[in-house]
Amino acid sequence: MKRRLIIPVVASVLVFALPARALVGVYAGGFGGVSSQKLSFDDVNFDADTTFLYGVRAGLQAAVFALEFNYYRAGHNVAMQDFFLFNWDGLENDTSFIGGNLRIMFPVAVFRPFLALGYGYYTADVRNIDKDTEAGFNFGAGLEIKLGKLGLIGEGKYNLVNVNLDEMDFGLRHFTFTVGLHFYFF
Repeated sequence: MKRRLIIPVVASVLVFALPARALVGVYAGGFGGVSSQKLSFDDVNFDADTTFLYGVRAGLQAAVFALEFNYYRAGHNVAMQDFFLFNWDGLENDTSFIGGNLRIMFPVAVFRPFLALGYGYYTADVRNIDKDTEAGFNFGAGLEIKLGKLGLIGEGKYNLVNVNLDEMDFGLRHFTFTVGLHFYFF
């Protein structure tokens, strides 16, 4: 009986320990950062390519949870180590994401570390070759510093999706690190 009470008691303490104004919030903002992407395909070796990314997000926060919608875009160059099957070395791969994330926050005064899990649609567009949009997942962690109606946020995520380009299935794995600013409407 005591074990079943632990989770509700801990959740109640977290919720009631927050100031009333922090229980619900609507926010929007922008972010920028870096994306390190590496394609994978059978025995073909690709090098990772790191580039700038930019995007926007909006969300609804309730207690320690936030549901957030994101969009970002990054322009990568395909970097290949060998050209046995095809030669895409140096071609541009425009990558974008539109989807949602669930954040679980652990508020400590103005610092709010969080974990994130997301799902959405990734588009890979290798210029002059092919374009594909597929569903995929992301997960990560971050820290938000909230000062009044403004929040400064840093976040790292790992993104997992498979895309079909030129009738071949590629693994599109990439790590993103972003820094941004939120404005809380209430």
